[in-house]
Amino acid sequence: MNRVGNVIDLAVHSVAQWTEIIRSLAVVGIALYAAIFVVGTVAFVPASMLTALAGFLYGPMGGTLLISPAGLLAAAVAFALGRSLLRPWVKRRLANSPTSAAVDHAIESGGFRIVFLLRLASIVPFAPLSYGLGASRIARRDFLLATWIGLLPGTFLYAYLGSLAADVAQIISGEVTTNRSTQMMTWTGLVVALIALLTVARYARKAINQALLQPSSN
Repeated sequence: MNRVGNVIDLAVHSVAQWTEIIRSLAVVGIALYAAIFVVGTVAFVPASMLTALAGFLYGPMGGTLLISPAGLLAAAVAFALGRSLLRPWVKRRLANSPTSAAVDHAIESGGFRIVFLLRLASIVPFAPLSYGLGASRIARRDFLLATWIGLLPGTFLYAYLGSLAADVAQIISGEVTTNRSTQMMTWTGLVVALIALLTVARYARKAINQALLQPSSN
C-alpha cells in the first residue's frame, strides 16, 4: 500500500511540475497543452481530468476556449483512425454486440441527434465513442458538429470545477468533482442518457423493421 501511495504522490508531483512549466510558457504553453490533450485523450486518458487541469491553469473561460477546439481535434483524429487504420479492430470489438448492426443503421438514420445526445450525456467515454463512430456509417460532418456542440456544456463544467481546485492533487484524486454542481450535472446527464438510449432504440427498431420488409436476395 505504501508503494502504491508513493507512486501516486510521485505522479501528482510530476503533473504539478508540468502544469507550472506549461503555465510559465504563456502562448507556447497553451499550444503545448492542447497537443497534450489531443494525444492524451486519443490514448484513452480521461478527457474530464485533462479539462479540469485546463481550468486550473487558465480559468473556466480560458480552459473552455482551449479545450473546445482541442477536444474537437482529438475526436476528429480518433474518428479518422476508427474509419481507416483501426477500423478492422473496432469492427471486431463491435461484432461482440448482437445489436451493433441495428445501432449502426440507427446512427446512419439519425446520426447527428444521437451523437449530440451521447456527447451531452457522456454515457460513453470520449475516445471509445470517437473510435466506434469512426467505424459507423455516420457522416464526418454530422459527427464533428454534434461532437463540438454536445461537448460544450461538459467542457465548461469541468473547466469551472478545475478552476476551483486548490492544487493538482484535488483534480487527480477527483475531490474537485464531488460538489453540488457535479451532482446536478450527473442527474441531468442521466436524463439525457435515457433520451439518447430511447432515440437509439427508436431508430434501431425502424431500421430492423425496414430490413425485415425488404425482399430476400436469395
